[in-house]
Amino acid sequence: MRYAGFCGPSNPSQSAIADAEQLVNWFTEPIQSPFAPVETALYPTPGTVAWLVATGVGCRAVFAMGTRAFAVMGTDFIELFATGTYTVRGTVLQDQYPATISYNGPTGGQLLVTSGTNAYLFVLSSNAFSTVLTGEATMGGMINSRFLAFNIVTGRVRASALNDGATWDGLVYFQRGQAPDPWQCMIVRAPEIWLFGEQTFEVWYDAGNFPQPFAPIPGAFGHFGIVSPFAGAIVGDTMTWVSRDRDGAGRIVAARGFSPQTISNYAVDTALAGYARASTINDAEVLVYSMEGHQFANFTFPSGRGTWTHDFSMPGAWHERGSWIAAEHRFGAWAPRVHGYAFGKHLVGDRGTGTIAYLDSTVGTNADGSVIRRLRIPPPLWASSQQRLVVDQLEVYAEAGLGLTSGQGSDPQMMLRCSGDGKTWSTERMASAGKKGEYRKRLRWSRCGATDKLFVPEITVTDPIPWRIAGAEVIGSGFAARRGAA
Repeated sequence: MRYAGFCGPSNPSQSAIADAEQLVNWFTEPIQSPFAPVETALYPTPGTVAWLVATGVGCRAVFAMGTRAFAVMGTDFIELFATGTYTVRGTVLQDQYPATISYNGPTGGQLLVTSGTNAYLFVLSSNAFSTVLTGEATMGGMINSRFLAFNIVTGRVRASALNDGATWDGLVYFQRGQAPDPWQCMIVRAPEIWLFGEQTFEVWYDAGNFPQPFAPIPGAFGHFGIVSPFAGAIVGDTMTWVSRDRDGAGRIVAARGFSPQTISNYAVDTALAGYARASTINDAEVLVYSMEGHQFANFTFPSGRGTWTHDFSMPGAWHERGSWIAAEHRFGAWAPRVHGYAFGKHLVGDRGTGTIAYLDSTVGTNADGSVIRRLRIPPPLWASSQQRLVVDQLEVYAEAGLGLTSGQGSDPQMMLRCSGDGKTWSTERMASAGKKGEYRKRLRWSRCGATDKLFVPEITVTDPIPWRIAGAEVIGSGFAARRGAA
């Protein structure tokens, strides 16, 4: 019989016997043809290919507009070139936060860089770089030809002169007045300025007032705060963030208008609660990119050492991403920290190296050459109350014949472990997915075990090929109905 739900999202319940589903470094995609034999497939998350290595360590921003691209690497503000080279354009302060880069348009011709509480101005025509604000810029933005600089310490948002990031009138600023919780984050989604406190949010706009032109939008207020300054992002026309309110923290919400809706489910919320217990979620960050029809928001919790990804093209479709830590036999957080699209590439940088890499969905390795480990645990199959569950055979419908010409991956292997209780696992068994050109190879395991309770398989792959899975089938006896069985 078909293994229902084999190609599904991450959804681990608090109880492993209820549902231990995990999907790591794969994502789900619906098959839209009504004639296709399957409804959903698993496709691999992209690998990363090293593109540029800088002397600065820790990439904290990537920005591109028109034909030019820039990044903040450690304490260096650098310009990137299509050849995979760079030049240093200035030096910045560095703190624990990402940096921001904003552009005031062709008339102004300037970039505002915020890093380490300072704001810096880069003039595109002359490549001049200078400090314009000291200790007043946690993050920046631009709206209606004015740069904005938010200071998390004072809660003030300062505004530059029109088309001139070198001029900042000390009287042109605004700060919170509608609620007592101080602002923690500013995100500009023109023509709106979203400002998040610890327990609430509000949205401002350019009202044309003088001398300070900005004012709150009437009614654009809600009781969804944010857990950390960089825990929010824009995904298309939607705002999303890791939320906190007066009753707790750890939900992920999204708003297309001004009414946020929870998009995380019980599994995600339980995972975030676990991070908060073991460490903290107050350092959460979001990386957003769109590729091959999918809009991914990657919510990374550095202290919790986990990354949960929501596919905004498929509401409710969550998966996990991570780098395998062999010494600890576990996944850590996904390495990329920031993203920018430049020169036809999805450029990403991580917090621990000086490498800027690009995402490639056909690559099964990371920028450092390590292979990507992918894991799938589907929902359990239960034994009927009247019979013992016996699994004679499990077959996984993986695309075969994708082996490489030499080295690891020339005969790609899939590894299987099985559990009869959702907690303990059998020894690992391997099966070949076919060498290059062996398109008819079938991935099958026989004699997968017998149980009085439930059957849960776990499949893992590490060979650097584009693993694609369309489902699975089990042959055996004693299976209970999927729901409502005794």
